Amino acid sequence: MRKLSYIIIIIFLIVVSINFMTTFNKDNNPSSMASDNSNSSQLQSIPTAGTFPLNSAIYNYLNSSPSRLQIYNNAIALNNGDSANTCVYFISEVLRQTGFNVPKSVCNTTELISLIKQEKLTIIKDYTQLKPGDICFTTDSNLNANGTPSHTYVFMSWVKKGKYDFAYICDNQAKDYNNKIYHVRNISVNYKIDGKDKDPFSFLVRKS
Repeated sequence: MRKLSYIIIIIFLIVVSINFMTTFNKDNNPSSMASDNSNSSQLQSIPTAGTFPLNSAIYNYLNSSPSRLQIYNNAIALNNGDSANTCVYFISEVLRQTGFNVPKSVCNTTELISLIKQEKLTIIKDYTQLKPGDICFTTDSNLNANGTPSHTYVFMSWVKKGKYDFAYICDNQAKDYNNKIYHVRNISVNYKIDGKDKDPFSFLVRKS
């Protein structure tokens, strides 16, 4: 009888341990935090944008799952129902929703950068200076930092504080990241996902 009791106790402890590890892994999995089905309160531990009003507006807007989905769908609509090559539509829509005047005709990085220069936004090439809500541009497809950027996205936070490689970002490329608009990207190097190049960071823009 005593032996049976010991066996029951051991089984109980094993079950408790398995449940604990399952919960721990789920809570510490970056991809689960980046899900657009997650409650925005789960993302509140991400640092604020500090004293930059446009950054704060962008970050707070994209911190909401319904807002992200609205931006994504609006960008696709502007691109005739196609989610591919809509990064500028996505960023332009983010800016419009946060009080920045961007014509709906803007559809490529050259036009968007030209507008940014007219508005005299600050351009910074050091990605260690990124703050939540910064708009980022990559190199061109040949990894030339002085070429025409192949992509643009919004920086939300580093995955690990003080480690400048993997970051939480928002962009139009949900199809490449398990249908997540809010997802993890390595911004420091060129790499591939399903054969598609993800070019590295070139510069950020910020309104002081």
